[in-house]
Amino acid sequence: MSVYGFYAEVNIGCALILMLLLYSIRSLPTPQLKYSLFKNLVRWHIVYFLSDALWSLVSDGILPKNIYTVLLVNYLNSILLPIVAYSCFVFSEITTRTEMTREQIEWFQTKLRIPILIEMILLPISYWQNPGFWLDENLEPRGLYYFVLLIIPASYFIMATVRGVLRGFALKDRQNQRTYLVVACYTPGVVFAGVAQLFFSMTTPIFCFWCTFIILFVYLHLQNQLISTDSLTMLNNRNRLNHFLHQQREVKNTYVFMVDVDHFKQINDTCGHSVGDKALVLVAQALKKSCEHLNGSVFLCRYGGDEFLLLAPTEKPSAVVEQIRECLRDEVVKREVSCSFTIAVSVGYALWNGSPDTFKDCLVEADKKMYEDKRLA
Repeated sequence: MSVYGFYAEVNIGCALILMLLLYSIRSLPTPQLKYSLFKNLVRWHIVYFLSDALWSLVSDGILPKNIYTVLLVNYLNSILLPIVAYSCFVFSEITTRTEMTREQIEWFQTKLRIPILIEMILLPISYWQNPGFWLDENLEPRGLYYFVLLIIPASYFIMATVRGVLRGFALKDRQNQRTYLVVACYTPGVVFAGVAQLFFSMTTPIFCFWCTFIILFVYLHLQNQLISTDSLTMLNNRNRLNHFLHQQREVKNTYVFMVDVDHFKQINDTCGHSVGDKALVLVAQALKKSCEHLNGSVFLCRYGGDEFLLLAPTEKPSAVVEQIRECLRDEVVKREVSCSFTIAVSVGYALWNGSPDTFKDCLVEADKKMYEDKRLA
């Protein structure tokens, strides 16, 4: 078997693996945007691997090799690779910017498609005007082709990496920091694989091997997130809380804050459960914003129903309570909820020494103070 034939087989094999992965993703019962973006990313990798397999079969002469077929397969690769890079950038950027609205996401995606659309138009024109500018007498791509092939994808990959890493290290919530860095580190691996393939040989299937490996790694991380994340608020759930409690850490002035939504049953009964869900999401967003103002390792989760837990180091727990309420007021003003009710919370807190054995007692004390706060409201 020729090296081109082996290259085609490996690409087809990687495409089949990703097809199985795509089927697994489609069966997941989750409407989260990041899974939709991840599906697109996997789809475009499959299409690119199949296109690359077609390129190798034409280059080896297994399929008819003439100026038209060579230009066609090289054109497909030169368009599909930027689309793959675009899908990686969109997944990385949007996954690590949960504050973006639907309109912002759509506008962001539209702007990012512009370089690809320009290339899709200009490349056929340049091929038609002067094919020899791109191909030598043996119908092999010249150096300029590889420059055009890589310039847009490299730009997407580099931007995604830099922005994701910077955003990850800027986080104060260390529980979510790993997610940011895993997503951001997807792109350096792809760049490394692409450069390695160019350096060693265009028929060495490093790129498809590495892309498939990284996609599987990211998928496993997303699965781990799925079982540790509350599907409504996108906060940590009690599975993640149990994991957090048994981690080794230095604890100093760490408080457990129990947050409960006031009159939540009344909101559900009067306005419906969909509005109640919106109220919970609004409170979750407010709690996330309040965490940004805290120093040190902060853990936030939905404990159950309309109750949330916040574990944070602070010397002034009352200031944290006021910060939570201020952030909630800001969110209420910013996001309109279609029902005439007041969204407020009651908060109780207790000092925790960091031992899992004492956490239950600490929780009982925080819960007791929370109900005292509710009676005073």
